[in-house]
Amino acid sequence: MIQILLTSLVFSVFPVSTSICQGQLPSIVQNEDTLITETSSPVFIQTASISDIENLSGGSFGAAIIDLNTGNVLASSGSGTFPVDDPDIFMLAYAVELMLEEKLDPDTLVGRNITITDEFWRAFRDCRESAARAMWAVGLESVSSWVASKGMNDTELHDIQLEWEGAPATDPSLSSLEDVTQALRIIHSGMDIPAVPEIMEDPDMGEGQASSVGQGWDLYGWVDSGQDHKTFILIAIAPDGRERGLVLLSKDLCCEGKGELAMRLLWQVSLGL
Repeated sequence: MIQILLTSLVFSVFPVSTSICQGQLPSIVQNEDTLITETSSPVFIQTASISDIENLSGGSFGAAIIDLNTGNVLASSGSGTFPVDDPDIFMLAYAVELMLEEKLDPDTLVGRNITITDEFWRAFRDCRESAARAMWAVGLESVSSWVASKGMNDTELHDIQLEWEGAPATDPSLSSLEDVTQALRIIHSGMDIPAVPEIMEDPDMGEGQASSVGQGWDLYGWVDSGQDHKTFILIAIAPDGRERGLVLLSKDLCCEGKGELAMRLLWQVSLGL
């Protein structure tokens, strides 16, 4: 197993740290640059549609809402490829399939008293060193081959970009709305494995407009911010048993707040479906 063979390499290359890293204005919005503050909030109307997100100025967007009870896409908008920076979401989807096939134990040690689940948990909270150790454990070549075998032809995966001064630069990973939604379905299929919801629980939604997403629902997922993009890949489970997948990809953003606004709009649309 590649997971076992690479364990010694993980120790030597990435010593374990004791710290945990951490267009046209749509009718749905009154003011395209409005951000939630203590004194103001955006105005939403009942005729919101997912195409309103694609029409937001200040960036390019891809958005989708999935009924995870059936696997059907309820609404989607946007096309092309988008930066996802580090390939955490595809790494986890690959690991979930291995777990479902009993080829990977979530308690596999990849460091002293550190499991593969621990590394994924920290990676999903923006610890690049943990993401790198998880990548060494599953293997970039293995993940890339798996992605290709699943027909995710718009996805291009690169290694983890570490943040220490002088770290070798790597190109950002790229993907499309269709490929990300496929990866999210695979991850959702493993939600009965305790490690999977543990890794994805309580995603950091920040303090902007997206902070209200998922209120009253159980929320799991991954949030990533880059120089000119903001990515949200979420699973939301309602008290009545409805399960929704929410994907928001973006690029060429004028500001992080525009990505927050797009995610807030996506949540509003999903509540009406």
